[in-house]
Amino acid sequence: MPSIPAISLVQLPPGSMASWEHEELTILLCNENGEIRAIEGLCPHARGPLAQGNFLDGLVICPWHAWEFDTASGQCTHNPRAALAVYPTEVRDGIIHVQIPESRA
Repeated sequence: MPSIPAISLVQLPPGSMASWEHEELTILLCNENGEIRAIEGLCPHARGPLAQGNFLDGLVICPWHAWEFDTASGQCTHNPRAALAVYPTEVRDGIIHVQIPESRA
């Protein structure tokens, strides 16, 4: 899986989130107490932009219909059939890198 440089770690302080685009992918980067997480950035319910929602206690809340997703697993808290893609991350030299599957990179 290729590791793609996204944004600087200083742009994502603890407790924050940021949207990042890579080709046709919208990815939501989240900093949960120093743990960098990357998930699909659009809600599967109605494609709401998750970066415009709220981020609290490891959950992101869609701004359109308040669907909640665990940023560690991508799982929706109230619908077991709804989940977001989760992408591994690593920080190198102060830059957040996101691992994107070959078919999507």
